[in-house]
Amino acid sequence: MNPTKPFPIPGSARARRLRFAVWAVVAALGLSACAKTAGDIEPAPVDPALFVGADCAQLVARRARISQALIFAGSAQDQIAADDRTRTLGVPTPMGTLFDGDREPDVARLKGELHAVNAQMDAQRCGPDFR
Repeated sequence: MNPTKPFPIPGSARARRLRFAVWAVVAALGLSACAKTAGDIEPAPVDPALFVGADCAQLVARRARISQALIFAGSAQDQIAADDRTRTLGVPTPMGTLFDGDREPDVARLKGELHAVNAQMDAQRCGPDFR
């Protein structure tokens, strides 16, 4: 850098490259911070052995509670993801994640629990009366 010219001259090639680099970093950060929709979240691993000892009726009740909680958490996560897609000056901004937090860990845990309950129901051969 030239000591007599500490800052780039507006409109110069160097200034344009600097502006481009700043906008590229801002856009990358904005896109990387966006929340996933509930459908895109993978279930967290949960051991079906946690539900050993429960009979089929108890498993059905547990599955209903988990399903209801998953619906609410998934709806909240989808709203956060929609808020994150809101654009400011043409760049997606993670407004939902910044202000509402991310429900992704809750959704992943609930999906994992639902898979584990279903696996335990299959292992105990809970018939069609319980499906």
